Amino acid sequence: MNKMLDLNKEMAWVTFVDNGFETKWFPVTDVCGNQLEWSDSNEIMAICRSQFNDKENWVSFGIAPTSQMMMKHSVKDNL
Repeated sequence: MNKMLDLNKEMAWVTFVDNGFETKWFPVTDVCGNQLEWSDSNEIMAICRSQFNDKENWVSFGIAPTSQMMMKHSVKDNL
């Protein structure tokens, strides 16, 4: 995983309601651990739902591209 924050790229980030919502952000990654570039918010939301939620465990979270993450603003959530 890339630990450098490149402000020239819009990358995908996720924040969790039970862990510092909109103040703590984590990279959205593929199965190899590479952070995903922000594309369509629906696509990123689907990826996060598949990674964090199942029938027995519902996790509330928000997602954002880098520019919005820096302003502590999730652009889409599943609350």
